[in-house]
Amino acid sequence: MGEIRKIGQDLQRIEEAIADIAKEFYSTYQGYLKALGQGMRQQLIFASYHICTQAYSETFLKLSFSQRQKMQEELREIVKIGVQELQELLEQNPESCQKSDQTSASELIMTLLSEEEEGEQEAVTQLKDKKKDIEFDSSVLFSTQTSSQTTDDGQQEVIDKTEDTRDKTEAEKVLNSPENIIDKLDNIDILIPWQENIEKQIPEILKKLSHQTNCILQKAEILPKKIPQKVLEAATKMESGDTSVGGRPNLLNLLIEAEDLDDDDDAKVTRITAINLRLSEIEFTDINTMSWRNKIRNLLGKLSQLQREYGKKKREKSIIEAELAWRSSWYED
Repeated sequence: MGEIRKIGQDLQRIEEAIADIAKEFYSTYQGYLKALGQGMRQQLIFASYHICTQAYSETFLKLSFSQRQKMQEELREIVKIGVQELQELLEQNPESCQKSDQTSASELIMTLLSEEEEGEQEAVTQLKDKKKDIEFDSSVLFSTQTSSQTTDDGQQEVIDKTEDTRDKTEAEKVLNSPENIIDKLDNIDILIPWQENIEKQIPEILKKLSHQTNCILQKAEILPKKIPQKVLEAATKMESGDTSVGGRPNLLNLLIEAEDLDDDDDAKVTRITAINLRLSEIEFTDINTMSWRNKIRNLLGKLSQLQREYGKKKREKSIIEAELAWRSSWYED
């Protein structure tokens, strides 16, 4: 029993250390995600600048002053959204972290060109259906009196829904507050998935931001319009370091081969330069972000050591309790 008490004290000490390191993890990720957001913004603007002034300078010069301004404003807006999404990673409930399924880039590129054609046909069908939905209905002319009678009830319903939404928002603020989240992270079985979930979602945000930027450049007719957007999206999922452009970070050289409609035996290869934000390149080129990344690595080392020690003590306690349980039920014939 003395050994069990001692192991129990050791487990309590480890649990307290885990609670302390959970607080460090939260504050460290606050600093890291803020620095990453700044580095991401800088690198995205720099990569866009290179595409417009180096890779497609002649196309960029064809834009009017107002067109250039509009494109640049759209770039600034999506960067703001990306930075906000990084900050919101800390607001997720640690108990609800789930794994997301991922599809490889090679699988996407193999199927997207055919899907693009199918998507166009589906869009036409949807438009036809919409046309049927909005056909004129003469019964609307006779519904004015009935609708006026239900106005008061409708207004009250809107008020009730507004109050419910307000209450729900306040409850979510309390649930997602730093204090509430940190309290849940003192459990190592919650802390580890929470940390892994953040690390998993960061590249997804970078991929989405890369695709949105490429779409803006394509809409401005800087990137070729004949490249399907879904292919651009698949390209941003590539992780190979061999695709960077002349040592320029966060840029991608992509070769698209398309059959010539005039000659079935001929094929045209189009080379495009696109945005492909990579976490490793952002960290490497931004000292502040790399500094925070090193702090996270140090915390992971400490947490790994605590996890091993905690598991070892739990096994020791389980063995001793099993031995006592055996002795308590054993008797000689």
